[in-house]
Amino acid sequence: MSSEPTTAAAGPRAGVASSALLSTVGIGVQGATKLLVTVVIGRVFGTEVLGQSSALLSLGVFAALLWPSAAGNTAARSLAIAMRAGRSDAAVNRRVGASMLVSSVVLAALTVPVAVAWGNGPWTVLGGVSVVVGYGLYAYTRGAQLGYDRARRVAVWDGLTSVLTLGLLVLACVTRAEPFVLLPLGIGYTVFAVACWPRGTGGDATAPEPTHGVLGFAAWNVLAGLTTNGLLQLAMISAQVTASAHDAGVYAAAFSLATPASMVGQAVAQVVVPAFAHRSEASSLRTPGTLRFVTGFAAGTAVVFGLVALLADWFLPLFYPDEGVAAVADLRYLVLGVWVFTMSLVPAALLLAAGRSRQVALASVSGFVVGVVLMAALAPATGVAAGSTGFLVGSAVNLVAVVTLGLRRTTVPTGPAAASALDGTAPGVVVPHPHEAREGRTADRDDDHRE
Repeated sequence: MSSEPTTAAAGPRAGVASSALLSTVGIGVQGATKLLVTVVIGRVFGTEVLGQSSALLSLGVFAALLWPSAAGNTAARSLAIAMRAGRSDAAVNRRVGASMLVSSVVLAALTVPVAVAWGNGPWTVLGGVSVVVGYGLYAYTRGAQLGYDRARRVAVWDGLTSVLTLGLLVLACVTRAEPFVLLPLGIGYTVFAVACWPRGTGGDATAPEPTHGVLGFAAWNVLAGLTTNGLLQLAMISAQVTASAHDAGVYAAAFSLATPASMVGQAVAQVVVPAFAHRSEASSLRTPGTLRFVTGFAAGTAVVFGLVALLADWFLPLFYPDEGVAAVADLRYLVLGVWVFTMSLVPAALLLAAGRSRQVALASVSGFVVGVVLMAALAPATGVAAGSTGFLVGSAVNLVAVVTLGLRRTTVPTGPAAASALDGTAPGVVVPHPHEAREGRTADRDDDHRE
């Protein structure tokens, strides 16, 4: 197979727009469903139940950062590379899929004592566990399908399972089954995972499969996810732990409307990883087309988030009549942090596409530490605002770090440095295109899954 023409670097950018749009629509539908779930819970069952449910939802998203989200990013990149190189992806699916099943059992076991410690009853705990497991499986299978460039299929199943979730929620409300209000979400996520579980695309079974280094890449991605996405979930958990039940419920109202906005960046980032994975040099922010893509994304999201903040005092009371007015200031503050957080996701995804997961993780540690310290230090004096402040400042530090890395010149190391470079652990790595690597008789070193 011949190498791509010189215009191929524009290919990922040309195709990423349509895939990103479909991914955003799908995750937007899921986000709207999650929002409706929290709105209905607040209106039907009250502020305190809303606070407890929001904390468990945040726990589910946070737990996914401990492995499932990283497994999804890893599958997206690995499967995209295998598919474009015409290689079998069976071994990658077995290895990453097995790790997902093990992590689901472990995370479910860890969720139970946490949920009980927060004062939840057994059936509410069951609902929390279903969200933790279901959302984790959803994050993994969504990433895998985007790795196969199946954004349309992902969007369809996002829509179908959202309808299922809302139908089950209506049933829970009609029967006044308060302890089961989170089960509809957990079931919806799980159905998506079953329908979209990666089953392979065939490929050349005789060609060596890119399995070595896959779990290492995912492990660094875990740290990257915890030190970026984790701050947002800790903001809600901080409010639940440090504030009164009423204040936590008011903050949950603002939080439930701010978090869907963060899904825009996550939807685009999920598409960026597989789209740029086979052409790593195009992922540098020094590339004019890529820089225009990132700055255009920044401008577009600034307008959207600005409108959300500007109109908060109008639409918040529509969703939460009891908490809406009090939550306006919290929402505006959170939206600022969410925009900064969203801005950091795309440059980070470009680095992950180039196999630089270790650099993304290490660069974001400082922002996470700063954010957590601020949350702990400010909580006694500022209450729920401490979570928003820590999230905003920590996200700003992360943004500066990933942009700085994205603007640095990158080189492909040779000699002894090559081993660490090819698993994405060495600084300044650009992994060669699989086709180019094969032509240069380096097919065994064409991505960061080989040492």
